[in-house]
Amino acid sequence: MSRFSFESASAVRPHAVQRFLAGAGVALSMMFGAAHAADQQTLTAGSPPSSAPTTFMDVKTQKIEGLMPDVVKEIGKREGFNVSYDAVPFSALIQSVVSGKIDIIVAGMTPTPKRAEVVDFSQPVTAFGEGIIVKESNKTNYRSVQDLKGLSVGAGTGTDYGDQLMKLGIFKEVKMYDSPADMTRDVALGRIAAGFNDYPILKAQEAAGALAGTRVDDDYVPMKKFDIAIAVKKGNSELLTKINDALTKMKADGSLDAILKKWHLAG
Repeated sequence: MSRFSFESASAVRPHAVQRFLAGAGVALSMMFGAAHAADQQTLTAGSPPSSAPTTFMDVKTQKIEGLMPDVVKEIGKREGFNVSYDAVPFSALIQSVVSGKIDIIVAGMTPTPKRAEVVDFSQPVTAFGEGIIVKESNKTNYRSVQDLKGLSVGAGTGTDYGDQLMKLGIFKEVKMYDSPADMTRDVALGRIAAGFNDYPILKAQEAAGALAGTRVDDDYVPMKKFDIAIAVKKGNSELLTKINDALTKMKADGSLDAILKKWHLAG
C-alpha cells in the first residue's frame, strides 16, 4: 500500500512541478510586462486644437487627433514612450517647450532659422503650401498672392505666411489672428479680402462646414511649399535622435506614407 502510494507520488510529481513552473512563468511574464509598460516614459506634447487635419480636438473624445499625433504615436510605439497632449495655441508652442511646460511640439510647424535658435527640429515629416479663403459671394479667382495686391488680408499669428505677407509689402493691411474662426468671420464680413492658412487645414475646415460665408479658392497657387517637422527643446538630443531614427524607418517601410494617405496628404 505504501509502495503504491510512493510510486504514484513519484510519477505525478514531475507533472505537478511542470504545471507549477508554467503557471509561475505566466505570472512572472504578466508581472514584468505590466512593469515594463508602467516604466515607459510619458512625454507631454503641445498641439493646436483647431488645425485639422494636422492637429485638432475631437469633440466626441476630447482628445487631440490628426496627422502629426498619428505620426508621433507610431514613433512612440517604436521608441518606447507614451504621449499625453495639451491643447496649446500655435503662437504659444515655442514658449511652452522652451519653458518646459511641454516636452515636444506636435503641430504643422515649419523649421525656420529663427525658430531653430531656440528649438531643435526633426527631419521633415511632409511639406505643403498655403491656401486662401475668400468671401463666398466673391467670385474672383485669385491665382497668386500678387492678385491680392492693395487689399487687406489675414493670417495666423506666428505663422510663416504672416511673416511672408508682411515682407511683401503689397497689401493695404496684414491682420494677424490667434483664432482661425476669427479670421474666417472677418473674411465672411468683408473686413479682409482673404485669409491665409495651410491649404490642407482650409480644405478640412471646408469639408467640416466650418467656413460659413467663405470658400476656399482652389485656383490659388501657393508662394512655396514648406516642410513641417516635430520640435523639441534646444539641446534635447536624446529625444531628437529617437524621433529621427523612427522617422527614417517609417519612411523606408512605408508606414509614414500610409499615415499621410489616411489624412489625404500624400504626394
